[in-house]
Amino acid sequence: MWFVFTSALFLYASPSIANLPPIRVAVLSFEDQAGFQGKWQLSRDVPRLLGMHLDNVPGILVVSSDSLSNVQSRDQNASQSGRLWRSIAERLGADVLIRGNVRKFGVRRTVAGDPNTLGYKSYTHSVWLDEIELIDGKSGSILSTLNVKKDSVERPMQFNLFGKPSSQDREFRALLSAEFASDKFYGLTFGRHVRVVFDDLSGDIADSLLTRDSFVLPENAKVLAVDGEQIYLNVGVGDMIRRGDIFPIIQDGKRVGVIRVEEIIGQHLSKAVIMERKSPIKTGLSLGKRLLPGKLKN
Repeated sequence: MWFVFTSALFLYASPSIANLPPIRVAVLSFEDQAGFQGKWQLSRDVPRLLGMHLDNVPGILVVSSDSLSNVQSRDQNASQSGRLWRSIAERLGADVLIRGNVRKFGVRRTVAGDPNTLGYKSYTHSVWLDEIELIDGKSGSILSTLNVKKDSVERPMQFNLFGKPSSQDREFRALLSAEFASDKFYGLTFGRHVRVVFDDLSGDIADSLLTRDSFVLPENAKVLAVDGEQIYLNVGVGDMIRRGDIFPIIQDGKRVGVIRVEEIIGQHLSKAVIMERKSPIKTGLSLGKRLLPGKLKN
C-alpha cells in the first residue's frame, strides 16, 4: 500500500525557477512483525506517518499512490528486486523509495508483586524499526540503510494499591482504542514518544539524502559534451557524486545554468540534464559547488 501526499515534476530550461526542485520520495509499505493487538495496521500506518514527517522537510517531497498493490519484495532475489524498484519508482515518479520493518511498536507493562494487593509497575514504550532502506529509483540500488531502536521507560513513583488502576494503566488500555496518529494518540505518553522518534528518523533520512558527507569537486570538473538537453560531465562515482546531485554551470565566474545528474556512468563520467539555463551551455564550462534540493539558489 502506498500513500498520496503530493507530487511534482522537475522543470527544465526555465529561467524563472526560484527554488530547486525537491527530491521526490515514495514511502512503501513496511513489513509488520510487531504484532500489535489493537486496531492499528502498522504496515500501512508507520510508513504513512513517516511520509507526513518527511513531507515537512525542506528539499523532500513525498509522492506515492494508492493504486499500486503491495509488493512482497522480500521473496525477490537481488537482480529481480533492482528491476522491481526501478519499475515502481518510474510508475510513481519517485527519485527515492523507502521501505523497512516494524519490529516493536507499543507499550510493555512489567508488574512486580501482587497487582491485586500491593504491586509496582513499569512501562516500556518501544519503537523498533530496522532495515529501513533508501533505494535509488533510477538504478534500484540501496543508497543507505537505517535502524531505529528507541525505548522510553516510565517507572511511576507510586504503588498500585489493591488493584486500583493508575493513570499509566488507563493510558495502557487507551492505546487499544486510540486512532493511530490522532489527537488522542498524541495525548498519550506513547504517542509523544512516537512523535520524537519519527522527528529524529525523518532528520536522519534528510541527512542521508540531502546533507551527506561533504565533498569537493576536482578543480577541472567541467562539461565534456552537450547533446540537446543532456550533457556529459567528467566527474563520476570516483568523485563522490551520485544521481540527483544538482550543480550550477559557471562561465566567467557567473552561473549560466543548473544541471541535475541523471546517471553515473563511470569513475569520472556521468550524464546530466539541464534544469535551467540563462545562456547556452557549452563544452568546457565549469561546475560549481553542489546545490541542495528545495533551497534557494541565491
